[in-house]
Amino acid sequence: MKVLALFHDIPRPDFDVLKRLEEEDQTPRATIFTTVFNADVLDRKMLARAPRVRRAIYKFLPVPIAQIIEAFCIFRRYDLVLSWQEKIAFPFALLCKLTGSNSVPHVAMCSWPGSGVKARMLRLVHSHIDRLILWSSVQRDRVIRRVGVPPSKISFINYFVDDKFFRPLDRETDMICSVGSEMRDFPTLFEALRGLDIRCHIAAGTLNVKQTRWIRKVDRMTDLPPNITVGRKQPTELRELYARSRFVVIPLRPSDTDNGITCILEAMAMGKPVICSRIEGQVDVIKEGETGIFVPVGDAPALRAAIEYLWNHPAEAERMGKEGLKYVLHYQRLDKFVGDVKRIVDEVLEERKRSRQSGR
Repeated sequence: MKVLALFHDIPRPDFDVLKRLEEEDQTPRATIFTTVFNADVLDRKMLARAPRVRRAIYKFLPVPIAQIIEAFCIFRRYDLVLSWQEKIAFPFALLCKLTGSNSVPHVAMCSWPGSGVKARMLRLVHSHIDRLILWSSVQRDRVIRRVGVPPSKISFINYFVDDKFFRPLDRETDMICSVGSEMRDFPTLFEALRGLDIRCHIAAGTLNVKQTRWIRKVDRMTDLPPNITVGRKQPTELRELYARSRFVVIPLRPSDTDNGITCILEAMAMGKPVICSRIEGQVDVIKEGETGIFVPVGDAPALRAAIEYLWNHPAEAERMGKEGLKYVLHYQRLDKFVGDVKRIVDEVLEERKRSRQSGR
């Protein structure tokens, strides 16, 4: 089986360098998809190996558009296309539909396909997606009820965390933390922490331009509570931050998708409970009172009360953390996620094989 992996491009070291960093326990595992699926990842490096004419054109295009075009030019060389993120998966499926190209199966992994423009796009192109892999139950229900995708085309699996990298470490817990930037409600967190004798570091660690501007805005704030620091963390630094934190706070703005899922799972894999805003989309992982605490969106007094409660009851925080770790190890491991995707890919290939044999 030869797979073309059409993922949103993130600048990363070469495969051999990344593999070495993984083996040295310096970064979470990212090469596992390439290895398990024998995949060619259509990233910037692969674009740089395109024929000269296409390569010259790609210099003037955003990377995602160049990826989509190149994928359409070469996908027939592969047994299957495995895409990740709607902004790449749906335009590729649209190109296939407009040209009547349906010879190679396409499996798309998506996080937020059930609303707005993405939902309208999916309604148009799902005929050229063999299987849609989702990990948000809210989004799954929306895709079925609102978009009209047949349930047989949807596979629901649990999202993942690399539990071999993010694992419990024996550290003194002298602080708390918050991690991530997307759809975060940090003003409410600032107000909740104002005046408390609890240190908190906000690790907003992505390279997204909008989020970088947000960090610059925070840096210019003159009334940031003195117990709060903000700054990006490298993977091993982030792991140490989780380890030193008694618990993790994920303040969210209203959303129908599972924003914060990566950070929540990382915290739970480290044996830390999570305080999270109760939004519509974040329902699949945290169990109220068992692995964490939900608070109303934008409610600084409620968030403050939850923070003070877990800080002043370390035994309860430890109990919740142990329950969260148990849950992650059973349901959310990276190896399980990859195994589930591999099983779905094999199912799609077998379905295509039977379809060809029956002449349909």
